[in-house]
Amino acid sequence: MYLKKILIFTPIFLLFYGVNTYGLHAKSLYLNPFGELETEKWVQESPIQYFVGFFVNLIVKNTTITHWIVVGIGFVYFLISANYFDKNYFKNFEILKILYFTPFFLILFSWMGKPDTFTIGSLLFLVAFSSSVSLSFTFIMFLIFSHPQVSIIYILLIKYLNIFKIKTIHYFSFVVGFLTYFIYLGKLSTFESRFNVISNEIIRAFNTIFTNFLGGLISLFMWLWIIIFISNLIKDKKFIFSFLFIFLISFFTIDHTRIFTLLSVPIIIYLINHEKFILTFKNLFDKKIMYLLGIFQIQKRADGKLVDGWSWINFDFVNSLVQRLASNINEFIEMFSR
Repeated sequence: MYLKKILIFTPIFLLFYGVNTYGLHAKSLYLNPFGELETEKWVQESPIQYFVGFFVNLIVKNTTITHWIVVGIGFVYFLISANYFDKNYFKNFEILKILYFTPFFLILFSWMGKPDTFTIGSLLFLVAFSSSVSLSFTFIMFLIFSHPQVSIIYILLIKYLNIFKIKTIHYFSFVVGFLTYFIYLGKLSTFESRFNVISNEIIRAFNTIFTNFLGGLISLFMWLWIIIFISNLIKDKKFIFSFLFIFLISFFTIDHTRIFTLLSVPIIIYLINHEKFILTFKNLFDKKIMYLLGIFQIQKRADGKLVDGWSWINFDFVNSLVQRLASNINEFIEMFSR
């Protein structure tokens, strides 16, 4: 079901937006997840990739190739989680159709190399298998090691939005997971947390929020805002409080759209439990022609810049072709102007 759509969608989406690479500066961690980095040390706060990559690199023995294999594993992990989420929880629809009308895929491709696929995949797996003790424990561990701060927000939203009934085993799993995580942190020789980075740039955060404010606000749910307003869920108190909560968090992280997209997945799960939301979505968006809307995406990045992805002009051969084309056009104009 998913494979055919992915094979059609992916090249079309990448044609417009391309991909960005992140995390190659930390590829030495595939040799030793407890190693030391010279720059951007906060990536060690989300070590799931490096533990997965450590075992991959034992076979591949090339950290660059290992990095891209781990990126691929992350996407497969997320797609499988979406499949099980639909089968075990959503049942009547496909969550990827709804995420398509948000900046979700733009974020995944623009920040390729971040642990986002593991983070969101672990949440979807957890929701799909919340009744299983062993699987819940496993996916909570994965979630914490992929992004500890986001995992805390997820558990709060799951409880508040009543996405599934949180039992004692879930709380116990989170406690054990964080104890294990803190043991990992204790093994690091040097460490710079995300909190340290953000606290040193608090003025930048305040400047960013007022830059392209309306465009940034639209980029959060993008086209889903239409469904939210028409289905009247904009008046739902739980939705409003949850939105303001994660909006405030994303504001202080500077990386507005990406962090909001990560944090908003439980809210989207909450929305799809409302029949009016699904009916409105099906009536308006679930048509082939309307899927063209999903191609138009923006995200608000650091310093408040609105961007739509990565430019193909960054490729040397594309830049060379553009330069040659411009030169030929100039020569053509000059020839007829003599």
